[in-house]
Amino acid sequence: MDTITKILSKILTAHYGVKYGIAMLAYMALVRHLRYKRINNLLKKYPDPTVPLRDLEVAREVSSAVSDLEFPYLNMVAQEYALFKTLAIPSISKILAATRQFTGDRFKRADDTTYLFLEMNEHYSRNLKRVMTEGKVDENEVQNDIARHEIAIQKLNFLHGQYNIKQEDFLYTLALLIVEPDIFINQFEWRPLTELERNSLYAIWINNGKKMGIKNIPETKAELIAWSEEYERTHSRFAKSNRVIADVTLDILLSLIPSFTRGLGRMAASALCTPLLREAFGLSPPPKTVSALVHGALWARAAFIKYFMLPRRLPLVRTAARANEEGKYVPNFHKYKPVYSDGYRVEDLGPEKFVGKCPISFRPSGITPGTSTQQRKRGQV
Repeated sequence: MDTITKILSKILTAHYGVKYGIAMLAYMALVRHLRYKRINNLLKKYPDPTVPLRDLEVAREVSSAVSDLEFPYLNMVAQEYALFKTLAIPSISKILAATRQFTGDRFKRADDTTYLFLEMNEHYSRNLKRVMTEGKVDENEVQNDIARHEIAIQKLNFLHGQYNIKQEDFLYTLALLIVEPDIFINQFEWRPLTELERNSLYAIWINNGKKMGIKNIPETKAELIAWSEEYERTHSRFAKSNRVIADVTLDILLSLIPSFTRGLGRMAASALCTPLLREAFGLSPPPKTVSALVHGALWARAAFIKYFMLPRRLPLVRTAARANEEGKYVPNFHKYKPVYSDGYRVEDLGPEKFVGKCPISFRPSGITPGTSTQQRKRGQV
């Protein structure tokens, strides 16, 4: 005890620089401890990392932590990169170019895809956030979350059914949505994914893929990765449509930065592409200094998060917890140019010409998708 007292006395009488240094180290140690607390608790709760492969509810719990609590930003970027990467397959880019959706309101096209994916995957996090902020489970909204998930899948299936898309292209896209978040997070985040988390993300997307009717999905994650790598090697090649759609997509991604920096932004994007991907898009390799700066900045970000940023308490959920008075879901935030500032109905997402034409069959008892909480309280359902 006397030894501890002497140490504390020396600290209190030390130079202010020493005090600040000790305080900083203590803060960094605390942040690191708190940052690992959530994943350590999950690993204790589920010591068998294969549980998510057999229990979809466990997969939802763990993947929700990955996507909306632990790595919300890079997980989102990785999914955008995965969709961007599919454009290097000419059979995909030619269909997208033929729809002419990228020549009109490109931001609407991007948001339609984003919100359909989020409505498919954010229902666990929406419920978790409601419980954490309201202190109770809203059973009506839990059922409506299920409806929103099913309607998003049905709408996506309907939209895809309007075009002659190869099953292999569906499967390749599904594979990238599993593989790329793993790669991005392991390479650029403050810690790598655990096997429990990898299996959870895999289980969630495989479940989505089966509901979308994707055929010939390999039996294991390793087989799916091997298949996607081979498909990319044999089918990724330059086509004019690749470059056209890639340019539009980069314009959307770079709309967040000042216009005078977008040339540098394109070089940064190229730095994150593989040589095969750059060749398929007709992109020039970036200068080595730019590549080093991009990777260095991402690694510095990871270190800053790991030691200086306290962990997120609430899930970062973009989709609305409830419908508004008009029965629309108003996003909690917009990443790019606001498209649905007044909200949307899940069944209406997609090109305007298909609004009202998708046969939605999923209707939970007592709840109509797009019906607001206030209407249900008044019995108007």
